Amino acid sequence: MYLTREDGRNPLKIKFTPDSSSDIGSGYEKAWRAGRIDLEGLSATDLRYGFFEYPVDFIVDGHALLAGEHIPLIDIMFTLGHSLGSLRSAGSAAIDFTENTYAIRLELVGDHVQFTSTRSVLTPPPSCSFDDYMSGVRSFITGGVEYLELHHPELARNPGMNSLRELADV
Repeated sequence: MYLTREDGRNPLKIKFTPDSSSDIGSGYEKAWRAGRIDLEGLSATDLRYGFFEYPVDFIVDGHALLAGEHIPLIDIMFTLGHSLGSLRSAGSAAIDFTENTYAIRLELVGDHVQFTSTRSVLTPPPSCSFDDYMSGVRSFITGGVEYLELHHPELARNPGMNSLRELADV
């Protein structure tokens, strides 16, 4: 997902790069090959942490907060989707990762979202309008859901994927 404003600036880039070799987590490979994994019936939690670890880019105002890091796609889609509600209700949100201590903090300042990171201090903090962030997150989730369901049609019947569609208002 790329947004480009009329002035040519690209305030937000959220993108994943499919990697079919990372569709199935290491603990599930044997069961997958034996046909014992039912993607339709897996819980949202299992989908969030055991499958589809793809390189993800998250760039705000030219600053890479994630740069090609392999993270579970469904987890980042849920996290980004929930961040929209947190920004609306509390004015702040966090994107954190169970696999490490890295966190990206979001704060609503007026009609803009400011981003800070536990990895580096950027002055001024990168930001984009809330509308750009909301549009980018929704497009990222929609694109991720469409990709996964195209390549794994049984996911279309998984309740967790329905929850993702609801987060993106699809």
